[in-house]
Amino acid sequence: MAKRITFFILAFLFSGWNTAFAQTSVSDFLLTAFEDINTQGYDASIDFISPRNYRLPVVEDLEFRFSNDEFTLEDQQYAIRFRPGNPWKIRRNNALFNATKKELTIRKKIQYQENLEARYELAAEYLLDVQLMEIEEQKYSLIQKRVDILSTNMESSLFTAKDFVEAKLDQVDAITNQEDLNVSISQTKREITSLLQQPDIEWNHEQLISVTAIENISDEVALNSFSSLELDLISQQIEVAKSEVKLEKADFNVGYFQTEYYPETNRDSDFGIAFGISIPIFKSNKNQIAERKLDEIELKGELAAEQFQDSVKRITEYEYLKSLITQHEILTDRINALDLITLKKNLSQIENNNPLTILELEEGILKLKELELKSYRRVVEQYIEFLNTFNVLTQLPLTNYLSESLETFE
Repeated sequence: MAKRITFFILAFLFSGWNTAFAQTSVSDFLLTAFEDINTQGYDASIDFISPRNYRLPVVEDLEFRFSNDEFTLEDQQYAIRFRPGNPWKIRRNNALFNATKKELTIRKKIQYQENLEARYELAAEYLLDVQLMEIEEQKYSLIQKRVDILSTNMESSLFTAKDFVEAKLDQVDAITNQEDLNVSISQTKREITSLLQQPDIEWNHEQLISVTAIENISDEVALNSFSSLELDLISQQIEVAKSEVKLEKADFNVGYFQTEYYPETNRDSDFGIAFGISIPIFKSNKNQIAERKLDEIELKGELAAEQFQDSVKRITEYEYLKSLITQHEILTDRINALDLITLKKNLSQIENNNPLTILELEEGILKLKELELKSYRRVVEQYIEFLNTFNVLTQLPLTNYLSESLETFE
């Protein structure tokens, strides 16, 4: 019996230890962006591009020849001919695959950035919805108090049928809002836990970044922005297209080298050599060269257009974020100017005050909190979009831009 009790205690402690160490933070969740299955294809392709898989041979053809024009023993001739690899083609083929490898590496970085942005959006949505749910629960609690007061004072002057009906309908609205939020939170949480591969998350102590910190970061990023990965990709695609054009131009036969043996011929030497050089005056692959050149021209046009769009987008995203921050600060100032908390405190000190009035005032305070939170949500959502546009999210050291302390993770 004692052994069984000891076993259950140890199992409980071990289970608790696992649970404690299984908890993950927002930073841990963001880190899963680099372990996503959608990057494995890039890893496999990059690993495959190694010299042993693409390097062209130094000798392309090796041929054994025999000839006997007069069908006599004395007329036998043996030869070994080989065609060396085109050194220009070998070099340019190597350059093409190196350029292709760089292109795949940039594509992988873009995928990382997309994964990271999606996780930022999920984390922010979950944390903001949880805050909104807390406000909705407080609102429902106040409405319930209002219903209780009216229910217990039906014979007094406090009660009116209209107020009672309105209170019950407010309960209906509150329940509806809570249910909608529950669905949203459950869905977001399910996506987060599936990416973390764990059954639950505990982010109760996670604090989102303040608007002041967002403004400071955005100003700094706007002054010291990183180059666009999309522009880097198009530039590298141009390099790949150039390499393909050069490879097509170098695709010709350079000639041959041949050693000969005359075993029955009456000569001073039974051996001889022969060689030939090919001069590529006419090219049979001019259509392929033209196609590759058209790809290069098209990509250069695409790069110019993308450079303009990227410049405009950066300015637009920054200005929009600044405008949302300004609107949020104006809203906060207007809410503070109302000073409803002081008004509530003063009304509470008055004797024989109407309790329904205090409750309505508290509900008003919660509505303002909700309004401020929704304004803050718009700022955070645009802040994430801004960081992604300015290519900041994947820069090293990796930083949790949702945290006030801007903690780093790896």
